[in-house]
Order: sequence, then C-alpha cells, then structure tokens
Amino acid sequence: MEKAILFVMKTNRFQGAAVVAAVLLFFAATVPYLHAQQQDWSIYTWETSLEQALAQAAREDKQVLVFFAGSDWCSWCDRLMVEVIETDRFQSFLDTYVVPVLIDFPRNIPISAEQQEYNRELAVRFAVSGYPTVFILDSSGGMRLRTGYRQGGADSYITHLLPALR
Repeated sequence: MEKAILFVMKTNRFQGAAVVAAVLLFFAATVPYLHAQQQDWSIYTWETSLEQALAQAAREDKQVLVFFAGSDWCSWCDRLMVEVIETDRFQSFLDTYVVPVLIDFPRNIPISAEQQEYNRELAVRFAVSGYPTVFILDSSGGMRLRTGYRQGGADSYITHLLPALR
C-alpha cells in the first residue's frame, strides 16, 4: 500500500502542487473580504480624537486607552479584538476605567483624508511601527503603558493593564 501511495505522490506531484497553490490563492483572496465583514466591531464606536478623549477622561476621572490598529487587514489586531476587546469582560473594563480611542489604518474601510492624516501624525508622535499597539495614557496625555497583543484572553490582558491605571 505504501508503495502505491508513493507512486501516486511522485506521478501526481504537479497536480498536488497545483491543488496546494489553488487553496493558498483562495485563502489569500478571501482574507481581506473576511476582515471587511467585521465592520460591526465595537471599536468603530470608539472616539477617534485623542484630544476629545483626553478631555472626557479628565471630566470622568479616567485614563485613555489608545488602540493603533489595521482593523480590516491586521491579523494580530483581529486576534486582540476577538480574544480580548469584544468580550463582555473587557467591555465592562472599558466602561469602568478608560476612554477608548481607535487610531485606525484600514485598507478597505473608507476614512476621511483628514482622519488619515491625523492618524499618521499620532503614529509618528507615539513612534508606532507595528500593529496592534496599545497605550494607556493619563488624562493629561502622559504615557502610562505601551503594549500590544498578548496571549491569555481578556482576564490576562486586564491584569496586564491594571497597574498602569493605578
């Protein structure tokens, strides 16, 4: 039996490679579509102006969570959103402790030219070179924490963020 399988594999090597290539092309073509389907994520309701978020944080005695993301193309951003941000536990954390801000760099979701420029300026100001990048700022704009994706889910992520809120 093993000899027969090896013979088929050797004679059908081109066909096998063609099937693998077709599957890879299919996934490469559908990933942007799948990202674009996530437009109902809660991050799209977050503040997009850091200045307005800082003012709100000062009024409410909170800190600011700034999320630099490529929301419709960044797989690590997707993981952070699915595993942490979109959980009820993290939503409760946000409501209690921080004013969330989305600084997004989408490829397929339209944002205004002004917002694109504003986001680029903030990325330069905070020296963001990869996504996701998450900051905790005090209500005066002082840096408390810089982080990104971390494994472990919402509870672990909250535990990681809490020292920056004290």
